[in-house]
Amino acid sequence: MYFSMRKTFILLLWLAVFLPVTALAGPGRTGAQILNLGGGARARALGDAFYAVSGDVTTSLWNPSGLADMPESKLRSGKKAAQASMFYTDRTAIFGEAGEGLYYTFLSGAMPLGDFGTIGATLQMEGQGTIAVTTDSPDILREENLGTNFALTFSYADRITDSLSAGINGKIIRMVLGRENGNSYALDLGMQYRIPFDLMPTTLGVAIQNIGPGISFIDENQADPLPRFLRIGTATSLYRDNYNHLRLVSGITAYIDKLAEDKDELAVDLERLNAEREEKLTREQLLSDRGVGIRAFEWRHLQKNLGLEYWLGDIFAIRVGCKVEPGINLPNLTDYLTGGIGVKLFLFNLDLSYRANPGPGRASSGTIPGLIEVTGIIIF
Repeated sequence: MYFSMRKTFILLLWLAVFLPVTALAGPGRTGAQILNLGGGARARALGDAFYAVSGDVTTSLWNPSGLADMPESKLRSGKKAAQASMFYTDRTAIFGEAGEGLYYTFLSGAMPLGDFGTIGATLQMEGQGTIAVTTDSPDILREENLGTNFALTFSYADRITDSLSAGINGKIIRMVLGRENGNSYALDLGMQYRIPFDLMPTTLGVAIQNIGPGISFIDENQADPLPRFLRIGTATSLYRDNYNHLRLVSGITAYIDKLAEDKDELAVDLERLNAEREEKLTREQLLSDRGVGIRAFEWRHLQKNLGLEYWLGDIFAIRVGCKVEPGINLPNLTDYLTGGIGVKLFLFNLDLSYRANPGPGRASSGTIPGLIEVTGIIIF
């Protein structure tokens, strides 16, 4: 009966993959950007290459199947451990003076259910800061809070076979825009497969995130599509003994929001763009530039991630990573190096990550204050 439940679970995952979805978007053209923030200082330090990592409660934000392999509890012999975590980052440094009051945080937890898999929940919160309200004069009348965005995620994951695990997230999203708010929902689907390669054990992870309707503040005709991703990653154990563990993680993300382009709108855009150009764009070139359909997998449209993690005695970790995002290639804005450390003390994990300030705050301050992010995890 239990094996039948697992087969049903896999079937539901594949059915969900092929549910009808909206066909507009692309990086920078979607709503609900809180879904694009991910999180966890460990993942950040590894350049967000976290799609094939398991056993960490924060994996639910990257690939829900990672919850299927929770570590063994130190309090209950032979039992898998439950985990609870909190992540926080002050985003003021990214935007300089304009970033006052900006932050991103999440609370997450996961509970193994023995032979019935693992359940989890995550609450993401994004503070949007304040804005100065003025009239015709430069005098500030008041400071108005722009509100807080929320995303509540419920997770389930289980090991299907000794080599294959699967997971699913269900999300409820609430976005605030001034005095208006919009709501939506979404699914994440993920799988991880342990490749039978004993020399360097490797896990392959695949996840599709944010399958759901667009989010609207006024009416459905003006809905913003959710940022939908296809993530593929690997985690390879390069070396391991009783006191040392070196792991290489990698990943790519394709923005698969834009499955098709309206033919009439495309013709109008092509005519407008060619009116200002000597060398005319073709229809295929424009579709390629916008990453429509299969063109989203062109190398220039992919987000690339790479990380290296070294553990000393399962107590202290050093991490470095690199993340390259698609889009306009502005120095120190889209591409950056990351680093961090991790410490395990009995029931507690503390992870720190750091990267040089990638945003306009660097230019405005004339310094490199950097962005520090912290995750605390309790394992029990």
